Amino acid sequence: MKYKFLLFFYFSSALVLIFSILGIFMSYKKFRFFINLFTKNMTFSLKKICNIDVQVNKNSVNKLENGYLYASKHQSIFETVYFNSLFYNPVYILKKELLNIPLFGTYLKKLGMIAIDRKQGIKSLKLVNYQAAKLIDHRPIVIFPEGTRTSFGDQPDLKPGIYSMYKNLNRPVIPIALNTGKFWPKSNQMNLGNMQIEFKDPIQPGLSKEEFLLKLKLEINSLNH
Repeated sequence: MKYKFLLFFYFSSALVLIFSILGIFMSYKKFRFFINLFTKNMTFSLKKICNIDVQVNKNSVNKLENGYLYASKHQSIFETVYFNSLFYNPVYILKKELLNIPLFGTYLKKLGMIAIDRKQGIKSLKLVNYQAAKLIDHRPIVIFPEGTRTSFGDQPDLKPGIYSMYKNLNRPVIPIALNTGKFWPKSNQMNLGNMQIEFKDPIQPGLSKEEFLLKLKLEINSLNH
């Protein structure tokens, strides 16, 4: 199952990425066709080959709106692709190195993602906060506060940058819990079942650093067991 899925998914994804060149100069509204095609190819591959479904549970925010910072658990390739279709025109906070990936990096630049240069430290973080502040009223901001993909069950400390954004943007943070790593982990040892993505209630501005990080860590790990 693993190799059949990987062969089909990566080959078909490569074709979609090449096909998406046609949309490189289109508006986002039109380019979204290619984004949704890429996502549908992934969910189709998971369903038909691995018998993996996805279930999304939203919170009191009935629709995924602008004006919020969405802080998500990160366990799989799945959410990095899926969120692009789940949200409308989201901005990811991502590693600068991803922009250098051939073709894929071109699409990330087109979509206006915010890149953080970890070598620049606080200087880069200030730039990220500045860019996010300009965009948050118009586009949902998505960040993976653990800084990297983790294994199912792991609960590493959150990176301090998430508190800096929470404090400087002065906006509610919506935690996103998920269990995608249980079904599509780093090892690509696929397991059938239902992936869950759960949007928790907003964490309002005003908490101390310790209170905020503790609450956010508990929330994003609520499905991680």
